[in-house]
Amino acid sequence: MGDDVMIHLSETARAALADLEQAWSREFLRGKEKGWRARSVIARWTRQSLCQTRHGGRAALLELYRAGLLEVNNGEVSLSPLMDLNPTIKLAASHREKLAALLPVALPALGLTAEQKVVWNSALASSLDGWSREDQLALVDGLRRLSDALPAAYSLGTYIASARYLMGSSKLLDSLPSPLLRAFGIERSRFSAADAWLLASMPSAPEGVLLIENLQSFTQACRTGLDQRLALVCSFGYGLSLGEALIGIEQVRLVGEGTLPHTLAELLDMSNQSYWGDLDPEGLRIFLRLRARLPGLRLSALYGPMIEAFSESTGHPLHRMTGKANQRLAGDWARGLDQEWLDDAALIALAGQALDPKLEARWLAFAAH
Repeated sequence: MGDDVMIHLSETARAALADLEQAWSREFLRGKEKGWRARSVIARWTRQSLCQTRHGGRAALLELYRAGLLEVNNGEVSLSPLMDLNPTIKLAASHREKLAALLPVALPALGLTAEQKVVWNSALASSLDGWSREDQLALVDGLRRLSDALPAAYSLGTYIASARYLMGSSKLLDSLPSPLLRAFGIERSRFSAADAWLLASMPSAPEGVLLIENLQSFTQACRTGLDQRLALVCSFGYGLSLGEALIGIEQVRLVGEGTLPHTLAELLDMSNQSYWGDLDPEGLRIFLRLRARLPGLRLSALYGPMIEAFSESTGHPLHRMTGKANQRLAGDWARGLDQEWLDDAALIALAGQALDPKLEARWLAFAAH
C-alpha cells in the first residue's frame, strides 16, 4: 500500500489497522495465519474503546476495506456497510507481505527445527527482542548442550544449570518462555529446587570469612565442605542488605543448620575477609558498599577464573531476560557473568584467598564509573 493511502485514513481506522497488524504479527510468529469474523472484531474494538459504538467499528472496517488494506475470504460476500452476513476478513495479501518483511525471524545459522523456529520467532518479538546474532548463536548452543546433558543436569537446579550452560547467566533458564525450552527438550519443572540454606555456616575456628552474594552459590560452597574451614555468610545481594545490617550489628543473629559458634560481630572482627558475587557492575557495587564499613574486605580470588572466562567472551547481556534489566551500567560495561558459573574444583582451590590487588583495583575502577 502506498503511504498516500495511509495518510488519508481516519484516526479510528489507523488505530483499528494497528490492532489488526499486532494481532496478525503475533500469530504469524507462531506459525499461524490470522483471520477474523467481522462482528467479533467490532465487538472487541468497542470493549477496548478503540471505537465508541459498533457503528463506528463498522465504519472503520469499511474504510480499511475500501482502502485495499483488508480482504474477504474467497467464497464469501463482499464487505458491506451493514455486514449482516458477518464475513471472515483478513489483512490484504500485499499488506501481510509488508508486515512479514519487517518482523524478526530466526537466522538460518541457528540451524533450528521447524518447531524451534516458530517459538524462536515468537521470542524474538518479545522476550529476546534486541538480541544480537552472536548472543542468539550462543544461547542456541547452550540450550543444545543443556539438552544433551539431561537428565543428569536436572539435579543441578535451575540457577546452576542456567549459569553453567546458558551464557553464564543464572536467570536465563527461569526467564525463557516454556514453549522455547520444551522445543529443545528441556522441562523447567524437572529441575531440583534450591536448598533452603538461610544465612551462615562455619567451623568453630574459621580460617577466614567469605561473604557470598547469592543463595545458590552459598549452597554450593557448603556442599563442597568449605564451611569446614571458612565462615560462610550469604548476603543475598541487596535483598538482605548486609551493609545496612552492619549499622546495628549487635541485633543481627546468624541463622544456619545446627548451632553457630560465632556471631556476625565476631566474624567481622576476624582477618582474611573476602567477598564473592556476580561479575557485573551491581555485584561489584555491593562489594564497594560492604567495604565502606569493612575496610579490610577484599574481592575473593574466586573472581580470577570468572574474569579470565569473561575476558574470553563468556558471559551474557545485562538484559531483562538475564534478570539484569534494572542494573545501572558502568560506562560501556554491558555484559556480566553470574557467580553460579564457577565449578566446584575452582571453588575449593581458591576460596579463602584474595584476588590479585592490581586486578581488583582495575575491576573496581570499572564499577565506579
